[in-house]
Order: sequence, then structure tokens, then C-alpha cells
Amino acid sequence: MNKYIFTDELTFDARVFNLVCVVGIFALLTSAIGHIIEHSHLLMMIVKFIMILSAALLLYLCNKYNIHKYGRIAVILGFCDVLFPLVFLANGGSNGGMAAYYVLTMILIFLLSEGSAFFIFMGIHLIIIVSCYLLDRYHNSFIIPLDVFQHYADNIISIVVSGLFIGLITKGVYALFRREQIKSEAASKAKGDFLAQMSHEMRTPMNAILGMTTILENSDDLELHKTNVQKIQMASTQLLGVINDILDMSKIEANKLELSQESFDFTKMIDNIMTVMNYDINAKQQHFTLDIDSAIPQYLIGDKQRLAQVITNLLSNAIKFTPQEGSISLNAHLTGQNDEFCAIRISIADTGIGITEEQMPRLFHTFEQADNSTSRRFGGTGLGLTISKQIVELMGGSIWAISTPNEGSTFTVDIHLQVGECPLEEILIEDMDIHDFTNKKILLAEDVEINREIVAALLEPTHVTIEYAENGKEAVEMFEASNGTYDLIFMDIRMPEMDGYEATKEIRASQSKDAKQIPIIAMTANVFKDDIAQAILSGMNDHLGKPIDIHEVMSKLEIYLG
Repeated sequence: MNKYIFTDELTFDARVFNLVCVVGIFALLTSAIGHIIEHSHLLMMIVKFIMILSAALLLYLCNKYNIHKYGRIAVILGFCDVLFPLVFLANGGSNGGMAAYYVLTMILIFLLSEGSAFFIFMGIHLIIIVSCYLLDRYHNSFIIPLDVFQHYADNIISIVVSGLFIGLITKGVYALFRREQIKSEAASKAKGDFLAQMSHEMRTPMNAILGMTTILENSDDLELHKTNVQKIQMASTQLLGVINDILDMSKIEANKLELSQESFDFTKMIDNIMTVMNYDINAKQQHFTLDIDSAIPQYLIGDKQRLAQVITNLLSNAIKFTPQEGSISLNAHLTGQNDEFCAIRISIADTGIGITEEQMPRLFHTFEQADNSTSRRFGGTGLGLTISKQIVELMGGSIWAISTPNEGSTFTVDIHLQVGECPLEEILIEDMDIHDFTNKKILLAEDVEINREIVAALLEPTHVTIEYAENGKEAVEMFEASNGTYDLIFMDIRMPEMDGYEATKEIRASQSKDAKQIPIIAMTANVFKDDIAQAILSGMNDHLGKPIDIHEVMSKLEIYLG
């Protein structure tokens, strides 16, 4: 029963279909036994057993191949429109228990169809019912008659069977609705708690940013300025992490979390992660050990950012839940390799608070932490493990944990990645330092003043000339008036008057010099894969996400201006 009806692995409609089939088989068996007792005609017995076998076969096939939609159609057409006339003919016509069977078929149509399909199936069935009763009235020679005993027995059997069917179906559907209601209420409460937690997580660093900014405004102490700027940077990073977690969960729930494929240096990726994490490790005086198998190929092909996100999430948790002077280790070992692919196992162990056996099943659930008090004691969104699990599974890998309360936990990730080569972009970044673009001219289309100031400050060492447009329309006008003097355009997407997509299309369609050739790079907070695809489709050459990464900006300049 649980496998077919009360499982959460199937949709609600699929479980209703299974409920109809299971209860229908039970009701048909009861009816068949009654017909054996009353010595019904052989044709009636054959029809009953065909119905039982058909229902059982439908139940099996629809659940094996997940074709419940077609199963619903088969039940309505088969049981209501094909078998109804057979039962009518083999069981005394209107003198049999057809009134109860008529009610049952109507219930099936109500349960298994909706929208326009309901009216179509109901119309067909009513035509068949009327045709059967007309046949009984004017050509009853086609009807197999019932004797007096069979007449009363069949009516009693029909009433009993229809009562059982209607009662069990009603009770079963109510139970399903109740389960869905409880799940919905639990999900609603979990999301409510989650939103309250997110509000706290976002307001805390925002409060620090605003507070430190106010202190900076009212102080001339240079040392205090330096300290407060560092605190603002840390709070901003924390806030960005919360926002990224929320966006990732939105993509997961919308089924839009996708991976990119690029060549990257595995050891260098780990080193970059440790550069960030070492501050927290040192602050808690924790003992950290790192072991990277030298047999792991230097360059691998996969989503470097997402893999780094998984490792960072697991390391952050280990640091957070491990006390002062505790121990943490990160191990990466090659577990298999062929000419194209390699299997890597990454394990992160700690001597922290651990996880109880009761908490373990909730570990990777959305909007939950192992213990609801965890967020109050240690902070965090509670989304890291859920997101990590989704990323690892998209990579075709697996993630699991073993833990002993008050002794520590070990999280293990198994992934398969393609062996790669040193990427061109990495070579450019390593060789880049700061390039001199004195003779180059850029148009920056950006409506937010502070963003224009940030780009200007970041690119100042390159000596590149920058002109600014505050919306897409102004960017188009400036390009058309420039007579081909711009070497590159950085284009924001969301701007007043005309957005970046439309501005790019207008530039590409214009008659100005270099309209088709000038590199246009999106510089935007729209960073989903669909956003990048839309930017390319509008005529842009490349994409940069906000917050701006100076290394990425420099590498793009080297590619398009170097």
C-alpha cells in the first residue's frame, strides 16, 4: 500500500490512480465471489476476471513505466465504455445491479479526469449508458436474463460492492489529502522559519556594513579606517554568501541549476580555497592538515566554481562546528582512472560536535539543519549541504556523512571528472600582471554611479580611457557618434530607457563603423546560464558577473584588447 499510494515519490494524481486500481481490484474480487455464489452466467464470470486482471496489469505497468496519465485513460475507456455494455448484456440488463455500476463508473470519471477531458469522457459514457438502456427496452433478446434469486442477489452484491468501493475511495482520498495538507503545513512552517532566518542572516552583516560606514564618516583615525574597511569587506562577503545560497536554492527548486565545463588546475583550486579559509582556521587556533594525492591529474574538466563551492561549504561547516584548537583535515585521493576520466574521493573530517543518528536523515534536506538550534548557536543559512548534494549529484557523484556525537564528523564526496589541459585563460592571467592599455578606449554602459566608480578604480592602473553612458539609449547614441573610436563596450543589462540586450541589438544593426566587430561584454548581476545565453543571443561576445572579479576583467581585456 505504501509503495503505490502513500509514497512521496509519486505525484498526487498518480497515487489517486493507484488507489482506484487497488480498491477496484478488491471490490471486483468481492463482486466475483458473490457472482460465484449466485451461479451467474459464464460470460459474466469471464468479464469479471478480465476486469480484475486488467486492473492488476494496469497498476503494475503504470508504476513500472510511470505512465499513469495513459492508465487513467485506459481505466475510463476500458471499464466505463467497453466493459459497461458487456456487464449490462451478461447480467440481466436493467434488471441487474447496473444502477450501482453506473454510479461507480461516474465516480471513476470524476476521479481520473479533469478539465475538457472530463466533459468528453462523461459525454461518451452517457451516450453508452443511454444506448444500453434503449437496447434493453427495444431489443432485449441480446440481454442474458436473470432469475428471481439472481436478480435480488445481484442487486445486494452491487450495493455492497459499490458501498465498499465508494467508502474506501473516499477514505483513501481523504487520507491522501490529509497527508498533503500536513506536508504543506510542515513545508510552509519550514519556509517561514527559513525566511526569518534569512532575514537575520542578511540583516546581521548589513547592520555591520552600515554601522562601520557611519563610524568611518565620523572618524579621521587612519588605523580605525583600515580596521573598519576590513570588517566591511568581511561583512560584505558574508552577505554575498547568503544571497548566493538563496539564488542557488531558487535555481534548484526551478530545476535550473546547471554546470559549466572548463579545464582547471585541481591543486590550485584547493589552494585558493585554503587562502580564504585559513583566516577562520587560525582565528580558532584549529589544527589543519591537507593531503592531496599526487596521482590526481593537474588539470581536470568540470565546473571549478561549483566544486569549490562544495568543498568550501563542507570546510566552513567543519570550522564552524569544531571547537577552539580542534582538528580538521582535507584529503583528496585518486580512486580510479582511465585515458579520459578519473575518479576522486574528497574527505573532510573534523573533531566537532558531531551529528546524532536521529539528525542524520535531515542533514541534506532543504530549509533544514540537523538541529533547529544550530542556526541560533552557529549561524548560517542551513542551505550549504542541500546545495552541495545537488551539485555533486549533477556531477554524477555522491556525498555522504558519518558522524559520532561529540567526537566529530567526516563528509565524503565521490566525483568523476574528465582529464584536461592547461586552459588558455589561466595562462593569460598568470602572465598578465597589469597590462598597459593607454591607447585603448572603452565605453561603459552602467546606470549606477557607484558601479561606474568601481570599474574606473579597478581599471585605473591599466591607463585605459573610459567613457560612460547611463542607460542603453545613451550608449547607442554615443557609439554611433564615436566614428569607430571605441575598442570595447562593457554593457550592463538592467538599465532605464533601454536595457543592455536591446542596446546591443541596436548597435549591431547600426550602420556605424565596426558595429558588427566591436567586442561587447555584458557586465551584470544577471548571472544565470539563461542570462548568459540571452546576452550572447542579443549579439554580445562575452559575459562578466557582478560582483566584479578583477582577474576576470583583466583576462577579458587581454583577450579582446591585447
